[in-house]
Amino acid sequence: MSMHPDGARWNTPIYVYAIVPARPDAGEAFGATSTTNSLGTIATGPFAAVVGDGPQTGSLGRSREELAPQLLAHQKAIEQIMRATPLLPVKFGTFAPDETSVRVILERGKTAFEAAFSRLDGCVQMEILVKWDLKTVFAEVAEEDVVARFKRKLELAAGAPEEASRAELGRVVKDALERRRAALATTLLEALRAVAVDVITYPATADQVVLHLVLLMKVDDMTRLDHCLESLDAAYGGQLAFRCVGPFAPYSFATVEVEVVDAAALAHARRLLGIGSDASIGQVRAAYRRLAKSIHPDLAGSIAGDSAGMVALTDAYRILSLNAEADDGQHRIEGGGSTASRYSADHLVNVFVRRQPEASDDAA
Repeated sequence: MSMHPDGARWNTPIYVYAIVPARPDAGEAFGATSTTNSLGTIATGPFAAVVGDGPQTGSLGRSREELAPQLLAHQKAIEQIMRATPLLPVKFGTFAPDETSVRVILERGKTAFEAAFSRLDGCVQMEILVKWDLKTVFAEVAEEDVVARFKRKLELAAGAPEEASRAELGRVVKDALERRRAALATTLLEALRAVAVDVITYPATADQVVLHLVLLMKVDDMTRLDHCLESLDAAYGGQLAFRCVGPFAPYSFATVEVEVVDAAALAHARRLLGIGSDASIGQVRAAYRRLAKSIHPDLAGSIAGDSAGMVALTDAYRILSLNAEADDGQHRIEGGGSTASRYSADHLVNVFVRRQPEASDDAA
């Protein structure tokens, strides 16, 4: 039985920070010197879960102001662990009901963890933000033929331009700006992709942003990234601002997500959808759609519509689809091996290692 650093047994829900390779001195490597929380490890087989003090279960803040200090504490703990050992970060806010469930997580996710550690060996995550000077860009856009012609057309028109004409000019300028941004982002992305193992792009959230992305980088290739950024800065005559932050643990490329379901809730979900324990994702989806047509307020009409029933049905679908996805992944990885080990007392534990999907294809 693992202990808290003070020797007390785990008798409350356990906050899980990361998955690390098991080694005798792992806990001592970061736990005793942690500047954030009391950290310890629970090991099973080749991997260990780094666990410790976290926000009280059920007290995770909902607003940005409430979440900020909790996220900061989580990040500091991850950085502390990362300095001592390779890790797979666990999604912020993950609790396991008990120590047995933590061990099931390690057993259930073993094959996925091995694959992720192999793929991410020697890698870190870097975040890149590229901005341009809008004043300069707008001046250049104003000189483009399509914009210049439209402006001359308005100047030659009698009287002040109508509101519709001004709005149309705004659309012409915006289109020209987006074309220029897309072309520049594509060029930058191609150069950065050449030095990275993997890339995920994000949408530009402000007019000043040309490109926002995260790179999965081999630590040994960090010099190549520095040279790439220096070359791009020189190629564009210093007119672009490059912001490079990191290294971080590769959250975006492999974050462990754990779904812990009460066995009674799982059984209730199956009864609600009328499916068996071996139902596939397709069967779960078909059952949900069939029942949704009979109770959805918009589909069944105001008399038959049951909004509370729809909420319960949707929650059941979420539980069963995640469980079916985990089953499918386990069979695919293990060639149809048993999944009985996922049960922990009265809980069902599903484990996923997810790469964040592309948030935008604009720059791809």
